[in-house]
Amino acid sequence: MIETKAFSLTKENYYKIVLLTRFKKSWWLYLIMILIAIFNLPKFGNDSFSTFFIIFSFSYPFIISIYLYFWTGLKGHNPVFSETHLSFNNAYLYFKRVGNESKLVANSSQKAVSKNNYWLIYIAENQPIYIP
Repeated sequence: MIETKAFSLTKENYYKIVLLTRFKKSWWLYLIMILIAIFNLPKFGNDSFSTFFIIFSFSYPFIISIYLYFWTGLKGHNPVFSETHLSFNNAYLYFKRVGNESKLVANSSQKAVSKNNYWLIYIAENQPIYIP
């Protein structure tokens, strides 16, 4: 059995992971909105719909960033930030947090994403496990 040192996810790292995942999944939406807004710039001030769409298109990525910042800081996410001990063998992954212990079958993960400083092991579509 292999055991890791205790680790915890900080709110800043969690925000960065959520923000990058969100923009990576829907970058095309932001690009289309900004391109349509750029093409409608000559109508800015003349047409109320075009004016609203231009303002909305340029401010939407910032609004989403602020929303995700406050969403990641909600009290419901506190278990994500608690100190975690990970141990694993060929068959199971064991996660120990304060007052909670989880056991997962090793091949039950849907995918694993490797980044420079961490791994994300997805046990469901939108449920990753952070491992530094």
